[in-house]
Amino acid sequence: MHLATGKPVLGGLATGEAGRELDRRSGKDSDKEALETGGCTTNGDDDMRLGKSAKTEFVRRIVPLGLGVTGVVGMSGGTSVLVGLLCMAAGIGVYAALPKPFVPSGAVQPVSVPPAPVWDLAGFGIGIPSCSLLLLSLSKVNGPGVAMLSLMLFSTAVSVCLFALSVRQETSWVRFFGNGFEFALFGRRSRVRYVDLADVRVKNWQAKGSLRQLLALAAFTARQKTALLAPVEETRAFVFTRKDGAEFTISSEGLPNLEWIMLCMDRAGVPLPKGIGIRQRKKTRYLRDRLYGPEDADASQTEQRQVARIAAQTDHSRRG
Repeated sequence: MHLATGKPVLGGLATGEAGRELDRRSGKDSDKEALETGGCTTNGDDDMRLGKSAKTEFVRRIVPLGLGVTGVVGMSGGTSVLVGLLCMAAGIGVYAALPKPFVPSGAVQPVSVPPAPVWDLAGFGIGIPSCSLLLLSLSKVNGPGVAMLSLMLFSTAVSVCLFALSVRQETSWVRFFGNGFEFALFGRRSRVRYVDLADVRVKNWQAKGSLRQLLALAAFTARQKTALLAPVEETRAFVFTRKDGAEFTISSEGLPNLEWIMLCMDRAGVPLPKGIGIRQRKKTRYLRDRLYGPEDADASQTEQRQVARIAAQTDHSRRG
């Protein structure tokens, strides 16, 4: 598993007032950058839609597939070989000419093995012959040919799944800011602030063989649940649950700087993830005191106590 990353969001160390000033500047810049890149929230039925970049990537693969099938069927049906070759050349041109999806600076994009072009090559290698045979045999299907027709339909579906794996790889990424993270899956972007999180927990995912690739696609069909899972046999994933119930699952391979992320969540008042060891918790608190001073921790604890006191007073007044 490799990672394609940009520059880290936080560089160097600062203490006391310098640390707080750095956080204020980085927070404002992060919000501005997220708005300029068109951040959105994924909720409800929006999870089932494809983003613009994902649609373009599917066009990049489906159109050449259709042109390749047209060329093969045309040459087999008596059309000029030159016309068939021109169709295939046009398909290659479409695949190469369409613009690549934009991945913002600082985003982390898991790169699977094999890479996306290999999935595309496998999809074309399976899809073009199976679709061509399917079209050529439609007029000749009889009793024994039905089983062969079903096999070709299955092969066509497999090629589409291979394209989906490639598109997911090209259009999915995550990047973290001082006050939250931006998540993209199949081109659909979500902007999540740490203060909007209700819970964060650690979950271990295991899958063997081809199931590890299907696991990476499984969450795409779930409502209010999106996942950016590494296509590996075993991964440690962080599940971020928003207050409205939406879940964002990210493999630990997609977290560029875990200590900094834990620090930002701790400063936002979000409980550290369940499953994080005591040593990591102590290290996070130490970094917070070193970067922003102990008074920052005292202010956070004071605010939490005030919230708890107000909640207790409200509950007491209701009972009274």
